[in-house]
Amino acid sequence: MTAPTIAELKELVQRQANMLVAAGTGQLLIKDGDLEYKRVDGTVIASLKHLDLRSPFPWRSLGEWSGFYSQGSYPTYLARRLHIASLVNPAIEQLAEIEGTGSVHDPGSDDTEPSWDGINTRMSGLIQEYSTARGKDDWQDVGRRSREILIDLGKLIADPSFVPVGEQPPKAADAKAWFDLFVNASASGNHHAELRVVMKKTWDLAQKVTHGDVGDIDAYAAAQATVMVVRTSQRLLGVAGSPVAS
Repeated sequence: MTAPTIAELKELVQRQANMLVAAGTGQLLIKDGDLEYKRVDGTVIASLKHLDLRSPFPWRSLGEWSGFYSQGSYPTYLARRLHIASLVNPAIEQLAEIEGTGSVHDPGSDDTEPSWDGINTRMSGLIQEYSTARGKDDWQDVGRRSREILIDLGKLIADPSFVPVGEQPPKAADAKAWFDLFVNASASGNHHAELRVVMKKTWDLAQKVTHGDVGDIDAYAAAQATVMVVRTSQRLLGVAGSPVAS
């Protein structure tokens, strides 16, 4: 398994924090989230160890976290949220500093190409982010995550065969242009007209939620639409293992 990039590691640490908050505020049952928490925790610990860093969280399971706050030190939901924030924020800042200064160089992670596994991981983070979002900043972060997923998708599906004859292909970094070409080619015809509009407009929605004065409904719509676009793209491409609607 390829080690996560610094950006991906930041998302994993934040996802772990979100799960702790959700479990500590009654939004996530231990039996439903413990396996995923342990998986993320193991990846975070191993990845931080390579950077000579330690995990900001001392709990190896959601059960341990429950036992900790049940002792009475953090009796309210707000107190638990604040405690997790006090642990995760410095860790995220430290990773951002490493990422920004380039003080750690991993040749294997430079210009890492998007993958379906990576997009699936990001979508899991998006779902968890929305489940714990409570204010404008959180809702805007849902938009940011949605936009990043769509950008990864655009880069992943970029294929010169989608470029109409006689036209110049977009620049490699222009994920939106590649996505539009993919949709035009893979969902062509009048019977797919509405589908093309919905898939393309999802980008506009994610952008609006990232920067606009939005609320819970907008964030929910952006997250749900992003998942729909990714899964529909997989079906259009015939990606093995893509979910089938029941």
